[in-house]
Amino acid sequence: MMGSDHSTHRELKVSELNTKTPMPETTELEKRFTKVLASMDLPPDKAKVLKSYEDEKKWELICDQEKVVAKETPGYYIDKIKKLIDPAGTTKRQRKKLIDHSTQIVRELEISLRTNHIQ
Repeated sequence: MMGSDHSTHRELKVSELNTKTPMPETTELEKRFTKVLASMDLPPDKAKVLKSYEDEKKWELICDQEKVVAKETPGYYIDKIKKLIDPAGTTKRQRKKLIDHSTQIVRELEISLRTNHIQ
């Protein structure tokens, strides 16, 4: 049941990103924008161009970046895929939900693999 709650929370988080989120105050915007720029690992000249953007454009970039940030580790998605392959120990309802969301699980795994550092 706990995993179900976590999954529901994750789905809400993804759907929230799909709606237009109000732009935060300038201080918060700059803080988040700096974090996004750091994650992009751009050369200084490219970063300077992005820093000159209007606040609205910076906010769009922040929102876009947050859509492709990994929400979970690759292991989380691999466990879900294992349950798809070998559904023993899952209820019929859990299996249906996994099958219904299987494409999304694979997409999120791809993002997680691209964005998490391999150790």
